Order: sequence, then structure tokens, then C-alpha cells
Amino acid sequence: MASVKHLLERSLNELKNPELKKFQWHLKNDKHVSESEMENADRLDTVDKMVACFGHEEAVKITVDFLRKMNQNNLAEQLEKNHKQAGRAEGNIKKSTAVGAHSKMIWGSAARAALHDYTETNLRLKNKLQKEYKRILVGNSQTGHREYLNDIYTNLHVVENDTGGRVDDHEVIQIESNRNRLTAKEKPVDCNEMFKVQCGTGRENRTVLTMGIAGVGKTVSVNKFILDWAEGTKNQNIVFIFPLPFRELNLVKEEYSLMGLLHKYFFSPKELPSLPEGDGKVLFIFDGLDECRFPLSFKEDDRFTNVNEKTTVSKIITNLIKTHLVPAAFIWITSRPAATSLIPREYIDQVTEMRGFNDQQKDQYFRNNCNPEVSENIICHIKKFRSLYIMCHIPVFCWISLTVLQPLLAQESNDKTPTTLTGMYINFLISQQQQMGKKYCDDPQTKANARSFDEIILKLGKLAFEQLEKGNLIFYKEDLEECGLDVSEGTVYSGLCTQIFQEQKARNVYSFVHLSVQEFLAALYVFLKGTDEKADIFNQSWSDKLTWKLSEKPLFQLHKAVVNKALKSKNGHLDLLLRFLLGLSLETNQSDLKELLPELKLKTENIKDTADYIRKKIEKEKSVERTINLLHCLSELKDNFVEEIQKKLSSGNLSAQNLSSAQWSGLMFVLLMSEETQEMFELQKYRRSDKALMRLQPVIKNTRRAL
Repeated sequence: MASVKHLLERSLNELKNPELKKFQWHLKNDKHVSESEMENADRLDTVDKMVACFGHEEAVKITVDFLRKMNQNNLAEQLEKNHKQAGRAEGNIKKSTAVGAHSKMIWGSAARAALHDYTETNLRLKNKLQKEYKRILVGNSQTGHREYLNDIYTNLHVVENDTGGRVDDHEVIQIESNRNRLTAKEKPVDCNEMFKVQCGTGRENRTVLTMGIAGVGKTVSVNKFILDWAEGTKNQNIVFIFPLPFRELNLVKEEYSLMGLLHKYFFSPKELPSLPEGDGKVLFIFDGLDECRFPLSFKEDDRFTNVNEKTTVSKIITNLIKTHLVPAAFIWITSRPAATSLIPREYIDQVTEMRGFNDQQKDQYFRNNCNPEVSENIICHIKKFRSLYIMCHIPVFCWISLTVLQPLLAQESNDKTPTTLTGMYINFLISQQQQMGKKYCDDPQTKANARSFDEIILKLGKLAFEQLEKGNLIFYKEDLEECGLDVSEGTVYSGLCTQIFQEQKARNVYSFVHLSVQEFLAALYVFLKGTDEKADIFNQSWSDKLTWKLSEKPLFQLHKAVVNKALKSKNGHLDLLLRFLLGLSLETNQSDLKELLPELKLKTENIKDTADYIRKKIEKEKSVERTINLLHCLSELKDNFVEEIQKKLSSGNLSAQNLSSAQWSGLMFVLLMSEETQEMFELQKYRRSDKALMRLQPVIKNTRRAL
């Protein structure tokens, strides 16, 4: 019986030298085998390298594929035929051995003899997952629609992350500091290649942790990975993929065995009596570590090895990760950065970071989802306003932008097209209100029972603010009820909450369509309630309350309180709320808000005091990330500070001036927002000091070439 290596050697021996070179060319270009590994490689070297890189089964599949590309169809068919015959012969030998070894036969009946059973169960699981994952919800569960994932999926920018550590900065700040940061040191990652044998080392990753901010596309990427496998196009060496998102696992209160858990979600005990043996036959996917609501303990004495013994879900997960349960299985975990420290780094083979869309992928998203003329108008508009363009690294923000801008930019002229984050989210709320009106205007009974949109918005704002204070992205029915919201109102009438899933005898789980939507609604709640001295939303001291009560500028006192609280936050969880709150203070945005909230009384207080206060804070602030956020705050206020820096920069005489700390920060901000600076930054143009160099570090890091 010929081995795989012998079969491959026999096929390559049929190729002449020029044809072998062409075969090796396909390996380098299609499978990314390095130039050095193929240099001077003969037929035997090529076979050894393929088996080391891809494993036996995948090496045969790749060879057949390349032979067909080279019009060597007879060779390809012969290799396929010989490989199948060798597989059947090996199976017969195993059967004979099993019959002759009676002591192993009973045990083997569940684990090995069911190879055919695994094949059938594999197909059944693929069919099940294909039905579940071939479509994806675009928008939310009430006003959204389902699309074929393969039709709308845009590749995401994923890199290898060597640190794997906890990241405490606000997630929007991470986007702004990470954008265009791909350097020679950062290695791009194809999610479909993560669990394959690595060329050059012959090793493979067993446990991969993928981190990325909320809404960046982690779950969608997981869905695409599963769909590709279920459709038979990728990772066919894996027999079973079991997706077990933490949102579902949170609801499992009773004890289960690992097999019992798989029977609960995927198969009956008769269909799956055991798991296949061998390396990499099973992949467990745990999506959303940051949403985990039960403790994960990695104590050494907490060892658990029996797949059929009942225990807690927590113990099952930790022992899978620690390789005590199903040691040969692959594990893929996704998480927001702040939660990655829940799993000790020693149990992770590779950490990857999902960066969302790069600039080309952003443009492609809009071109994929609307007609050419409107898509170009949208791309042109958001590129003019860099804070919007940067936020479009988040796929969900692209969807929000598309929802808002598509109807506006389809018109010949529109002076209400938003240019700031606050304006974008106000218009997003207006679009949701309009959809709600269209959906329920023809149903008198529903309309009669429904609360007004502004009343629901205020209650959702309270929910958003209280959950943001606690650091929660997901919440339950009782959380809505505590804020005076009926479940149907929270999901159906507003269109702003998404019902994640519903299962009999289980609680409904809710979240806002994106963290930034939660932060905007929280800011709106603070804006509407915060100038009332009775609404002590920040638990101020009695002296602060007295100052607030006696002040003739209550809006400024509110701004001051939120600026101070945001600057004290360790993880910047109020940074975006602060931006939105200041943006809501502009009369232009308030006039748009009146379309949503007809009873709103315009707050016409002069915001110059707020802008001056923020400038003073910028002078003293040492944190670059906090400084960037304060400068964004000035942009939301449409303050002319950044504009002044831009004028000085364009005048060419900036280097001759002694800039204050705030002005150096402003220069840094202008350069970070500039598309041109990403290519080359000429540091020698500017009068420098140690303090100035510190302020300009983010620009230097984000530039491909610094002079």
C-alpha cells in the first residue's frame, strides 16, 4: 500500500522540469510557500515541504488542484483514484485488526468503527450550520433584513498581535491610534489559515484568541469561517466545528457533561456517541469572551478529563482550554480587548487582532451595498470629514453611515448631511423613528397602545447610561423593566435594541446595535436630565451640587462635571459619551433633535466657556489618548482651535513660532487626521523640544516614513 508521500512523488515524477517549476510557482503564489523554501527544491523536497506545511490530506488535495490548473487532468484523476484506494485499503486493515483484537473491539465500536458514522454526522452538521449561517441579519431584528453572507461579506484586516495583553483605552481611541499601523513587523493573518500547519516550522496552533473592539466584525468573521467549512470550501481536515457563543452559554444554569452540551445544541446521543480521535479533528468556537457572565477559574487543582461526566459549563470551558478535555481539539476564542486577560497567556498559542476595515475595504463596503453613483458620493463625503472616515474602520459604523447617508446623498442637494459624529447619530435616530412610523401607522391598535417615541428614547437613554456606568454591553429583561421599559417597547417600537435570540425556558438577551449607539443614547439622557439639579446622575458632592444650583450657566457646569469624570476614567469608558454630549449642545444639532423630541426646549447657553475649559485641560493633560479625545470634543463643538492650527500649518511659518503645549497637541491632532501624513512626516519642518517630540509621537508611529 503506497503512502501519501509515495503517491505525490509518483505524480510529480511525471512532470518535466519546466512543469515542475510551474507547479512550484503555484505553491509560492497560491499557498504562500516562501521563495527560499522552493529555491533549488527537487521533487522529493517539494513533497516533503507540502506534507510538512499542509498535512497528508490537504497536500493531496492541493496537488490535484494544481495539476488541473496545469491541464494535467489525467495525472490529477489518477492521484485521486490511487489515494481513495489507499484509504479504503487502510480502512480494511483497521477493521481486520479490530476484529482480531476482541478486547479493543467494544471500546472501538463507539470511537473508531464509526468512521462512516462520523462521515454521515459530519454532513448532517454541515447542512445544519449552512442553513444557520448562510444568511446574516443586516441592521437589527425588527427593522433589519437578512442577506446572503457570501454576497455582502467584505474581508477584514486581521494581524498577528504579539502582546495579547489587556487594553484599557476606549475602543474608539484604539481605532484612532491603530489606523494605518500595519508595518513590516505586523503579520497579516488569514482566518482560514489559523489552524493549519505553519510552513517552515511544521507546527500548528491549537488555541487562538482573536481580539477586537465591539462591532469590528469578530462574529461575522466567525460566521464566514463556519460557512466556508460547511460549504466544503475551507478547512476540510476538520471533522466537526461546534460554535458555542458565550451569550448562549450564559443561559445554561444546570450541570452538563461536554457530550451532553453538544447533544443539547447539535446532535442526539445516538447520532454522536463520541468525538473522533486524532489531532485537529474538532474545533470549538467560543465567541464573545467579554460577554461571559460566569467565572473562569484556571487553578491547577481544577483538573477535569471525563467528557461524559456532568459539571459546570465554566469547568468544561477552562479544561478544554487547558487541554485536559479533548487534548487534540482546536479552540478559537473571540473577545473585546478589555476581557482578554480572563485567560492566562500560557494557554494561548496565537493572539490575533481584528482591525476591521482598512481604507480599501471601507470603500468596497459602500460599493457593495448601494449603486455606484451614491456609493461614490458617500465615500467622497466621509473622506472630507476624517473623524467619520476613521470611525468607518468599524463595519457597524459603515452600516450606520449607509443608513443615514444613502437617502440624503441620493438627492441632488442636501444641506443637512451630517459632518460630525453627533450629527450622524442624530440622523440615525431620525431614520429609526421614520421606519417605526411607516411600520405601525397602518395598525391603529398598535399605534394606540404605543408610547411616544421621545418617551421611549428617554427610557432607553436611562438604560444605556446605567449599563454604561456598570460596563455592560448586554442586559436582560429585568434591566429594561427597571428603566420602565416593556420588552416589546424596547425592541419593537424603537428599533434601537436588538433581540439577540429567544429560546424556550430561557431569558431574552438584549444589546444595542453597537456600543457607540449605547454611548450616544446615554449622552442624550445626560443632556436632557443633567441640567436639572434634581437629577444627580454623577453623585456629586454637596459643594458641587450647590455650585450647580447657584450657577447661571448650568450647561457649562454639566460639561465641566462630565469632562472631569471622563478624564478620571481608567479605561476611557465615558470618552465618546463626552463627545456626543458636547455635540448635542450646539443649536444646529438641537434643532435637528426637535424633529425627534418635539417638546425639547433649546438650550442656547454660550458654549465658549466649555471650549476654554477644554483648552486649559489640554495644556495640562499628559495622556496622548485623552488629549486626542479632548481635541475631538473641540471639533464636535466646532471650535476654531483646530482650524487655527490648520491655517498656521498651511501658511508654512509654523516652525518659526513657539507653540504652547495645547498648540503642539493641536498640531499632532491635525497631522493625525491628515491622509497625507500617513505616507511621510517631515519632522525637521517643526521647531522641536523634548516636550514637542513627546506630543508628536503618535504622528511618528502612524507614519510610514519619518524624516
